[in-house]
Amino acid sequence: MSAPIVAISGHPGGGKTTLTKALARRLGVLALHYDDFETMTSRPPGEVRDWIARGSDYDEIGLEPMIERLRGLAQAAPRPRLVLLDTLLGRAHRDSGRLIDLLIWIDTPADIALARKIDEAAGRAAPAEASQFVGWLRSYLDHYQGFIAATYELQRERVRPGADVILDGRLAAEALAEQAMSAIVARM
Repeated sequence: MSAPIVAISGHPGGGKTTLTKALARRLGVLALHYDDFETMTSRPPGEVRDWIARGSDYDEIGLEPMIERLRGLAQAAPRPRLVLLDTLLGRAHRDSGRLIDLLIWIDTPADIALARKIDEAAGRAAPAEASQFVGWLRSYLDHYQGFIAATYELQRERVRPGADVILDGRLAAEALAEQAMSAIVARM
């Protein structure tokens, strides 16, 4: 018997990681983060554009190490109460999606998610790195208009419909965590 897997999905900058970390602390459980395993964002932009032009098949995203780690955590002894997964793909990625018992979608408008993503990057930049940050920002915004915004829409079309729970991503982190906890308790 495996521990249930609760996945948190939403746009980049939508609050997935913040919510996942808050739930992990409250529940005293382990969490996995898609960002620790994915390789798509390290690909050249042209490769990502080609993937989008081919139809953006989420199953082309190799997540075998994440899936194996997720299975290992869910089957650990002693059996955890549940395992949390912070993922962009929800159930839309065939191999990782079939492991999810409860999917929570954080419904954050794309403009707010973009603002949070930029704020996060700005917060990591040291004052001496201001010119590097400006370069990163220009590149990110150029790519955002070129193809990232389209991936947000695609994610919304493919991942959101598979969610068991949809939360308002405009809420403060604490309120979001309260609603997610209520949903988990009610369904687990």
